[in-house]
Amino acid sequence: MARGKLEPYRNKRDFSRTSEPAGSEGEGGNRFVVHKHSATADHYDLRLELDGVLKSWAVPKGPSLDPAEKRLAVQTEDHPVEYIDFEGVIPEGEYGGGPMIVWDTGTWAPMGDPHADLEKGAFKFRLAGQKLGGGWMLTRLKAKPEDKGKKNWLFFKERDTSADPARDILEERPESVKTGRRIEQLVTPVPAQPVKRSKPQPGRVSGAVKAPMPDKVDLQLASPADEPPAPSRNARWLHEIKFDGYRTMAYLSGGSARLITRGGLDWSRRYGDLPAAFGALPCKEAIIDGEIVVPDARGISRFGLLQEALSEGAGSRLVFYAFDLLYLDGWDLRQVPLVKRKPLLAQLLSGSLGGRSPIQYSDHVEGDGTGLYEQAAQIGLEGIVSKRADGPYIGGRSSSWLKIKAPQEKVYVIGGYTPSAAAGGIGALGMGEWVDGELVYRGKVGTGFDAATMADLLQRLEALRIEDKFEGAPRDILAVKPVLSAKIRFTNVTADGLIRHGVFKGLREVELTAAPQQSRQRFISDADLAGIWVTNPTRRLFGRSGPTKLDIAVYYAAVGDFMLPHLIGRPVSLFRCPTGRPNDCFFQRHPFTGMPTTLKTVASKTSEGEPQTYLSVEDAKGYLALAQFGVVEFHAWGTRRTHIEKPDRVIFDLDPGEGIEWRDVVNAAVHLRGELEALGVVPFVKTSGGKGVHLVVPINPKLNWKTAHEATARMATLLAKSGPDTFVTTMGAENRKRRIFIDFHRNARSATAVSAYSLRARPHLPASTPVSWEDLESIDSPADLNYSSLPGLLTTAGDPWAEINESARDLPT
Repeated sequence: MARGKLEPYRNKRDFSRTSEPAGSEGEGGNRFVVHKHSATADHYDLRLELDGVLKSWAVPKGPSLDPAEKRLAVQTEDHPVEYIDFEGVIPEGEYGGGPMIVWDTGTWAPMGDPHADLEKGAFKFRLAGQKLGGGWMLTRLKAKPEDKGKKNWLFFKERDTSADPARDILEERPESVKTGRRIEQLVTPVPAQPVKRSKPQPGRVSGAVKAPMPDKVDLQLASPADEPPAPSRNARWLHEIKFDGYRTMAYLSGGSARLITRGGLDWSRRYGDLPAAFGALPCKEAIIDGEIVVPDARGISRFGLLQEALSEGAGSRLVFYAFDLLYLDGWDLRQVPLVKRKPLLAQLLSGSLGGRSPIQYSDHVEGDGTGLYEQAAQIGLEGIVSKRADGPYIGGRSSSWLKIKAPQEKVYVIGGYTPSAAAGGIGALGMGEWVDGELVYRGKVGTGFDAATMADLLQRLEALRIEDKFEGAPRDILAVKPVLSAKIRFTNVTADGLIRHGVFKGLREVELTAAPQQSRQRFISDADLAGIWVTNPTRRLFGRSGPTKLDIAVYYAAVGDFMLPHLIGRPVSLFRCPTGRPNDCFFQRHPFTGMPTTLKTVASKTSEGEPQTYLSVEDAKGYLALAQFGVVEFHAWGTRRTHIEKPDRVIFDLDPGEGIEWRDVVNAAVHLRGELEALGVVPFVKTSGGKGVHLVVPINPKLNWKTAHEATARMATLLAKSGPDTFVTTMGAENRKRRIFIDFHRNARSATAVSAYSLRARPHLPASTPVSWEDLESIDSPADLNYSSLPGLLTTAGDPWAEINESARDLPT
């Protein structure tokens, strides 16, 4: 049905000449787009998604927010739904030849039956776009003989709160909501007949060097700046949109592509259909720098959507925005000025570009980047990247590339709030930041809440009230346990670190997907819970902002049914903090005076054959009683007392060095998952409770400690070779700068690793939390999994490690 509707559209176009989409049958949707189109004359095109196509009207004078202004709208042929994303230049000589931008887009809703209303010529609907909103009306005019088949309508604004006769929205907002460009800033029309288009000639460009294609190119990185650089006689600048995705280098050779992440990992397999798209480019060899993103409905890259796509299977959802060409068919272009490299890139890509193409060209504006930056900030983009037009491509961070982020966004801890009955319960949030283990006041944020958000926040914060204020907080702030974090957008910070013009953008929360159905054994009975007793329950640990001794006892009681299956029967070391001062904490590996009678001992021998006695948790009572003794952390062996000389779990601890961010650690863990599975084992993952990640592999208890340790050493070496620019296996801080240390030494006899669900002795008590591989990629910060948040999450989601023992395999030797 939709194909028939699109025949008039298709018959008017030669798709070998134009990059407009030929279109396919759509599904039911409610999106709209308003294009600004400079063809024979400048005009606007209103398109509403209905019945799998875009119902379209040409509006010569464009929409007006003044209800008294009734604008002519000429109904045109139905367009394919893919046209919503189309922005570019239609070649001269083609139907509608000229540049076109996405002036506005969003969703729409009919105010009646759309089919009946269109039939009778009185069509009311509501728009929810970035520029247009509220009620609108299309009224069909009676046809006149001179109209010659044209369907003329009047398009005007309804009288509602979004009407504003004083505003000229067309003059005020001329830019594209997709790219921030004005229509006059579009590139020169793409030449017709892409099949016959001349290939790029890199050897004719000054600075190109004849050379074989390098196996590896160091990425050029941008330095942060507060504002776009001003053009001068000595410095020309190109300004591009800053994308929110994964920086990736594409190495093309022999019709296939290797896609290498910023950390040096080959993620070609993980990027779904994207590598195959590079095979269509008209070249034998090339190196292209770009960013892999997933755009939202407005065309804006969203990192959350990219995480979702990768965790579910990328398929065809990814888009590669190419912004630099470093090598092409025998010519190294890194010494060629950027302003000459980009036209070569545009020429290389021109035959493959389209509204739905998996490879897109990252265009730019020249000269002053202030306008692009302001538009980027206004429509919610990450910001812009400004690059010296005459600059070569230089590996590493340099001042010839500058990144200017739109109003900054950062996560702060909610340390309290000021009450306000007039404002709905909360006047402002008191924000804090962890500094050397103490929460330090960073200012108040009192805007950005709607009524529902404020009510939810107030309910949560009232339940977290405590007496002690955090450092630097004003007297009017009511202190709360510092366990909730919020995203705050702000202009800048003062010299003493206080937020300026902060706006609340939402809580940073973790959601864990439900684990497979499992019959969970109950280890802790109501009688066990009733027997919990601690002295000094209100004593704070790790500073004034830290949790109480009772908080720790309550946490371990809440997670016991999930934690004990991974703890019972294993030799254990306890990390005790009886006074709450970090300097007084110590490890307890052996029996101690006054320990709970239900805590057991394990008789063993050292490697020299000397007798030694270790501790073991054997039941819920012993486990719960340890809270009285100031136990904060549990560290277990990778074996059980029943086969103490043969490990049944091995661990690869990914310990990030200086300069490695959480996102890099997650990427590395996901990569190593595939490598371990290729070795025939089944890796499980948990956060370390710090900056790292633990890959835990269940194994059949057949090997002794020495053999298992040697096997994991060889495995770690193989894992590191899969990403030599990312991983090291050599100890020492100097060896792991901008690298991730794969620590396999926890697989030696009597070595321990922090137990699943154990807290870590830090002010906000993060937990070493088992997660599914899908959830790992959705976690913004491991600190969000803590003594306050985790019990509730587990109640809903369950234990993702419930089947870890059934996944044991022989350790490859």
